[in-house]
Amino acid sequence: MTRRNHVKYIFVTGGVVSSLGKGIASASIGLLLKSRGLRVTIQKFDPYLNVDPGTMNP
Repeated sequence: MTRRNHVKYIFVTGGVVSSLGKGIASASIGLLLKSRGLRVTIQKFDPYLNVDPGTMNP
């Protein structure tokens, strides 16, 4: 019997404040999932089109 591997996605979102710890939370979740034997890939995405997120104010 062949078992299919289903792809699952976890999205970690937040506002324009970059110091909310989204990266640390994502890395921690990834480490926990890896310790359970899952394959984990983290992809960072900035949804700010043509805007430098470093200069944005909340």
